[in-house]
Amino acid sequence: MTFASKTFKKTPIYIVEPHNEVLPFIYRCIGSKHLPFQGNTFIHLDSHPDMLVPKDMVADMVWDKNDLFEEISIENWMLPAAYAGLLKNIVWVKPPWANQMVDGVRTFLIGKHKESETIRLTCTEPYFVSEGLYCSADELENTKEVTLHVITIGKGITEPHEVDDFVKVGSILRKYLPEKDMPYILDIDLDFFSTKNPFRALYEKANLYEKLGKIYYFERPASCDPEILATVSAARDEQLTELHDLFSILQQERTLASFEEAANSPWYEAVKELHQEMHKHYKDQEIDWMLVHNSGCTIDDTELPHHVTSRPDLERFIEGAFRAFLLALPALPTIVTVARSSIDEYCPEEDVDLIQDGVLRELESRIGHEVDVTKTYNEEVLG
Repeated sequence: MTFASKTFKKTPIYIVEPHNEVLPFIYRCIGSKHLPFQGNTFIHLDSHPDMLVPKDMVADMVWDKNDLFEEISIENWMLPAAYAGLLKNIVWVKPPWANQMVDGVRTFLIGKHKESETIRLTCTEPYFVSEGLYCSADELENTKEVTLHVITIGKGITEPHEVDDFVKVGSILRKYLPEKDMPYILDIDLDFFSTKNPFRALYEKANLYEKLGKIYYFERPASCDPEILATVSAARDEQLTELHDLFSILQQERTLASFEEAANSPWYEAVKELHQEMHKHYKDQEIDWMLVHNSGCTIDDTELPHHVTSRPDLERFIEGAFRAFLLALPALPTIVTVARSSIDEYCPEEDVDLIQDGVLRELESRIGHEVDVTKTYNEEVLG
């Protein structure tokens, strides 16, 4: 990898609200040659992977950054940058309550699907298969290799007798940052320290989230055989597409009467029953059916993590595991990006400022020289 040709006098720390809004700042640092144009290492602290892709987005959209910034959202902003070649090594550092993937390393190809012209990948993780994103390598063109390494820290917050091995963590990080002057991005979502599943309280009187769990459930395949994974991924894609169509009709017409495939649909009766149950508790105008669908899409064989960390544990987490993690970094980051994630309620609004202040203190202490903090969550983000 060619190193960046410039260094910052002060380490920039960009703080945004929704997480996808960090991407323009990463692009800006690449454009100014503070980060390499290709092959960056991205260290990502978050309760969520954020590693989906916009399913119907044409892959070539990544070459127009302004169109790309309009298309991405909080769960799918990272891998389009990997397809563009900007990110090669992704280290997802997760808290113990995040169970979407287990610790370990995966290397896979990401590329343009020859038939659909969308971004797809060869990783066999259920996280990707359950979103219909998996395909075989021979179905892709313009591929890039991506290495994803998952690490859990903060185990003592949920299990008091557990101790993190930061010597091992440092050893892992040095695989991707073998040289002291190697540029990289440190990315922190404040919901890493405390997170809610905001969908659990959606239309609670109808017990909506539990009911959606039965409709959107995904059975994790027992085999990594490519043919089985392709079949499972296609079936899941069909399920999510049909559910999207059903809820789109409900949103527009407030009834399922015009759904032409009702007789052949395995999901029609379940959605019809949910429609009736919702009306027992809520007036029709109170129901946003696409929000209901989006809530369901967060469910596969797991749910979104939910762990509201107490104030004493927040202090221990920030001044303990997070501080130790920063000390384990083999070099200082080129830039730091921070997402508050509080407006959408992933990070508890009542604690987000406290967490942010603690994180900034630890960053300033670790970096050891002046930092340049840019708070954009009350401003327009420039592309």
